[in-house]
Amino acid sequence: MWAITRGGFYRKLLNFPKTISRPLMGTSNLIRVSSLAYSTGSPNDVPSKRVGTHSGSFHCDEALGCFMICLTNKFSNSEIVRTRDPKVLEGFDAVLDVGGVYDPSRDRYDHHQKGFEEVFGHGFNTKLSSAGLVYKHFGKEIIAKELQLGEDHPDVQRLFLAIYKNFMEAIDAIDNGINQFDTDKPPRYVNNTNLSSRVGRLNLDWLDHNQSPEKENEDFQQAMALAGSEFLDSVRFHAKSWLPARSIVMECIADRYDTDPSGEIMVFKRFTPWKLHIFELEEEMKVDPPIKYVLYEDDRGK
Repeated sequence: MWAITRGGFYRKLLNFPKTISRPLMGTSNLIRVSSLAYSTGSPNDVPSKRVGTHSGSFHCDEALGCFMICLTNKFSNSEIVRTRDPKVLEGFDAVLDVGGVYDPSRDRYDHHQKGFEEVFGHGFNTKLSSAGLVYKHFGKEIIAKELQLGEDHPDVQRLFLAIYKNFMEAIDAIDNGINQFDTDKPPRYVNNTNLSSRVGRLNLDWLDHNQSPEKENEDFQQAMALAGSEFLDSVRFHAKSWLPARSIVMECIADRYDTDPSGEIMVFKRFTPWKLHIFELEEEMKVDPPIKYVLYEDDRGK
């Protein structure tokens, strides 16, 4: 039997060959990136569109944002073009992380402009990066396609919020320079193993002999692949593991009075990662009195 210590668990959900065309003549800052082969079942007969993002050093947010927007029906066969030329950007079908405009009606998703304060909502207050903006507007569609459900299905909504909390919010916060803790004290150790740091290390090193736009473009492709694969891993983990566990914990909470008249003991028939869900579901289901003990069916009577 496990006794539930109210401060003892981390109450938030736990985290868990490319073709490159040469720059056009006279526009050395214009770099084209061919789309990756995504495993989303998107139609292949959609006319090609162009999605723009900035050239130069890249970050996790635009790499992931470009990956995600290409998972949508609207931009499934798009070409990624990297440039800072505002006249060129104006003609694109979508623009991410550059251009100084946030206007979803025109598929403009920049967050650097003065006065930008857009957040995800649903209780989250972290300012969004370009990836967060794409997720806010297209995340449900991407998740629904992965689950093969309608966007209005309750499981899609649950995963939409959980994946933002467990995966996307950190990318938004890091890109916007938001500290994880409210303290001015220096961290006890350096952690450069997060996704944003690993994407950052894919940028050209100052000692690399090849500093060409083509090499930078190739590195950006790698960044898209890295960020995108981890995003899809998160979606699939939450769909295949997190969501079923949540359902089991919810059922056991509802049946707790069948176990003990106090309602303070919860019993599982099989191993379930209940620590991911217990506190949030207690609040959501307005559990009173709170559950104090958790045990498995085989432990009963011991």
